[in-house]
Amino acid sequence: MRNTIYLNDGWKLCWRSFRDEKDIDKLTTGSTDDWISATVPGDVHIDLLKNGIGPDFYYGLNADLWRWVEEKDWWYRTEINTPNIQHNEVVHIIFEGVDTFSTIFINGEKIITNKNMFTPIEIDITQYCKKYQNIKIAVKISSPIFSVDVNKDQKIVDSNLPRMFARKAQYNYGWDIAPRLISIGIWRPVRIETYNCGRIKDFWITIKKLDKKKSILECECEIEYFKQIENGEVKIEIFEGAIDGQGNKIIETSKKISSKNFPLKISINLKNPKIWWPNGFGEQNLYSYIVSLKKDGKIIDEKRGNFGIKKIELIQEKLSKSERSFYFKINNKKIFIKGLNWTPLDALPGSIENEKYEKVIKLVKNINANMLRVWGGGIYEPDIFYDLCDKYGIMIWQDFMFACGRYPENKEFLNEVKDEATYVIKRLRKHVCISLWCGGNENDTFRYWEDGHNYIKHKCRNVLKKVWEKLNTQTPFIPDSPFSPSENDPNDDKEGDVHLWAHGKSYKDNFYIKKRPKFVSEIGHISVPDKKTLLSFIPDEKLWPVFNEYWYYHSSDTLRVGWKYRINSLFNSIKANNLPQPENIDQLIEITQNLQAEAYKFWVEFYSSIPDCGGILLWNVCDCWPQISDSIITYSLTPKKAYYKVKEIFKKAEY
Repeated sequence: MRNTIYLNDGWKLCWRSFRDEKDIDKLTTGSTDDWISATVPGDVHIDLLKNGIGPDFYYGLNADLWRWVEEKDWWYRTEINTPNIQHNEVVHIIFEGVDTFSTIFINGEKIITNKNMFTPIEIDITQYCKKYQNIKIAVKISSPIFSVDVNKDQKIVDSNLPRMFARKAQYNYGWDIAPRLISIGIWRPVRIETYNCGRIKDFWITIKKLDKKKSILECECEIEYFKQIENGEVKIEIFEGAIDGQGNKIIETSKKISSKNFPLKISINLKNPKIWWPNGFGEQNLYSYIVSLKKDGKIIDEKRGNFGIKKIELIQEKLSKSERSFYFKINNKKIFIKGLNWTPLDALPGSIENEKYEKVIKLVKNINANMLRVWGGGIYEPDIFYDLCDKYGIMIWQDFMFACGRYPENKEFLNEVKDEATYVIKRLRKHVCISLWCGGNENDTFRYWEDGHNYIKHKCRNVLKKVWEKLNTQTPFIPDSPFSPSENDPNDDKEGDVHLWAHGKSYKDNFYIKKRPKFVSEIGHISVPDKKTLLSFIPDEKLWPVFNEYWYYHSSDTLRVGWKYRINSLFNSIKANNLPQPENIDQLIEITQNLQAEAYKFWVEFYSSIPDCGGILLWNVCDCWPQISDSIITYSLTPKKAYYKVKEIFKKAEY
């Protein structure tokens, strides 16, 4: 039977100048007495702060003082007792996510390198367990800015930024929703797993046919053999209800296997299926499964999980010579999408705790939303995020993590993209909430600005599509957002989805009301958070008047490029809506929060009244750091007035 041990404790941390490895032996196997304590999973910024090295990076202008971190190489170390293993057992160490340019050493020996924060690292350590009672594990994470070579591909145009050469969260490099604070660390769990003969690598259930009386399920089981298995068997048990409940077993089936069966597919008929519906349209019915790998009647591995039964369709059909629809059908029912864009809950993704996910997703559910778009400049969220969306009926529009750029097209980078997409689709396709795969955010738009649409030549998106075609065609796919199927402007309102941005204008401006979009996937209005939240990041003496560097800093990417724009547009929008100019901070908070709330109410009502508009996703749910923004929930999880207005109007919005 598989045995799992998580390596959360005992980690140490130090840093060196970039590529300073003159004391490599000491770093990998020597004493760590002068190293600081580290949290795994976590982020080096958090550990430095805990150890009194540097100020609160979210207060005032302090993020500037942390720029040195991105220029260093970082080392993690721990020592573990090796598990006692039998002669036929295999032991792996699995790093679920290292951010980003990493090298793993065991007992001073360089084992593997990785340069993608989104893909796991798995190492067979069986030989070490047989030879040593304990082993020293060292993880080097090289500087995220010095580890990319932007000149290695001469085909890449000058407009590329270094972030596009790094497979890590793009918002880390500075965005209008995030500071320049490049995360570094072992940001997801590390575990040791011991296997006997073989393991279940992957298991998922496809809905092949669905009607009221019967659903045909196809169970696909991917098995990896470490030893020859004779008298092997796979058993599948299906239960009503989630895996943490007390559901009744309704199906049990088994199939004999040998080491040649790979992958294994088993068809199951489920009578009178209980359908999964989005929030507000029916019950979020879930089933659970236990799949067991057996040898000689004994269980040698097991996987458990949940699944739901739904049919999802994205309808893009001709409406006229120049127009094409964009709407969703769920279980054969046309549904108006009402939701929001989802950005990471913290600028440092390794610091986000499960409790925060639980609080925010419940807030989303309670405003009658039925979809979240996981934005392509952030991260693929942890399983708890998708588990909660399964539970609460929140459909997920899942971007791949590419945003606002022309990404490299050399063979090495495209292979990295292929591996990433394969892992991500396999990990997430089991979640019933997954309702759309999208190649990324505003990459077509970026190319269109530079050289016309030209999207067919975009190799990166073609790799994503091919992986999707192989692994999960049951869920729709679009190459980018916004996206137009023809070679028109990607943001054309006659087809596809659109992003509508006009900060500083009235929310009833012709820019908004003269368009007849088929789907609005981004639209937002800036507001000022409550005074308590403001004082958590701006000194009291800088609260008013607001035209100062503290306000500009916390409404931009902190890089000071066009950093006055969003605060200026805030006052321009007040003027454009014929509202009185505020005379103090309390009035500014009141006016902008009311304005944001009314804008969101108007837009939801207006676009839902357009017969061919398939939905609206407001920007955005929650801030990733304390700031002035378009969010409806502050970084401290205080709902703004817009939250309650959206709750009210989402309840009414339908076709």
